[in-house]
Amino acid sequence: MHFLGDHAAFVGAEESVFRLSGSGEISPVVVHSGGILCAASDRERIVMGGDDGKLVALDVKGHVTQLATDPKRRWIDNVALHPDGAVAWSVGKSAFIRSGKAEEKSLEVPSTVGGLAFAPKGLRLAVAHYNGATLWFPNMAAKPEHLEWAGSHLGVVFSPDNKFLVTTMHEPALHGWRLADNRHMRMTGYPGRGQVDVVERGRQGAGDVGRRCG
Repeated sequence: MHFLGDHAAFVGAEESVFRLSGSGEISPVVVHSGGILCAASDRERIVMGGDDGKLVALDVKGHVTQLATDPKRRWIDNVALHPDGAVAWSVGKSAFIRSGKAEEKSLEVPSTVGGLAFAPKGLRLAVAHYNGATLWFPNMAAKPEHLEWAGSHLGVVFSPDNKFLVTTMHEPALHGWRLADNRHMRMTGYPGRGQVDVVERGRQGAGDVGRRCG
């Protein structure tokens, strides 16, 4: 569930988002021609990826805009939003970023992308995958930084102070890195698989800017 303006928006498993007004009126909006695999919101729009290979946005007025289409119609199953309007999404082993200037860039990681998250400051993207996570500055020439930890990493989030990165694991565990020195933080013993809710708390009324992972 997300908020768009004065509406609550419930993203269905297939095809539609259901907008609920303050008066209780429900308005379905068709956004995909198949399953909806991921969603992220900043209260101005919900960006969603689907098994139809499309990345679409639903705005506060209920208008749908197609942002990208995978040429091979592969599943778009992760998405994240940056406060400046940039959007990231993934297809298989590839992560993509489109900035506010509509410049699209891509990065291929060693295995299928498990999750995406933007850093609180600057245009930096974390990409979770098998055996760790990759940190990428798409506007810099430097090589992406790989953070290693054996296992399947399914979701990722930065701490609000940008000092830590935490991933969810396939097993009931979390793993973290202190970004100043890449020191490991292993968190185990949970009764079930962890989940990550990526929340932007830097300004009043801000919405969730990454997808719910788990």
